[in-house]
Amino acid sequence: MAVAERDGIRTRARILEVAQELFTERGYAGTSIADIARELGTSKAALYYHFSSKEQLLGALLAEPLSGYADLADRCRAEHLGPADVLGALIDLTAETHTVFALLSNDPSITPLLQRLHDVEGSIQTFVELLAGPNPAEAMRAKAWAAFAVAKQGTFWAVQAGDGTLSAVARKALLAAAVRCLKS
Repeated sequence: MAVAERDGIRTRARILEVAQELFTERGYAGTSIADIARELGTSKAALYYHFSSKEQLLGALLAEPLSGYADLADRCRAEHLGPADVLGALIDLTAETHTVFALLSNDPSITPLLQRLHDVEGSIQTFVELLAGPNPAEAMRAKAWAAFAVAKQGTFWAVQAGDGTLSAVARKALLAAAVRCLKS
């Protein structure tokens, strides 16, 4: 790999890091390209060389974690994983991607862009369908939604409240609580 290419990759990664920090701190709508450029100590033109818009920057930040959820949903379906395995995988992926989802959970201005850029609802529906089982009654669908919420939101908040990681004890407790939602 050429030096210029490595520098470009590092610069792009730094832009994403600063953008994520500012989006999390000020919100997507409250952060401008000028704010990001100023924080980086560069010009808007230099930033536009790497990302043509603020929306493209957000898309790049969200691409990997959101495709991770879509890929996980597809894998769970293809491998016919049971509810406990689905919930455990969901907990693990949420713990790995919590920093990006801190941005999402705190900023309603991102929702319309998110819906345009990724099929988040499709992935969520797949998880709920897997947890509810075939031809579920309304009560079982509600339990599946509850289990999904415990796994996803519980993990997110456990990681945020801790040191940025999910301990084995917390993972075990979250998984048990999510599974209980399906059985109650």
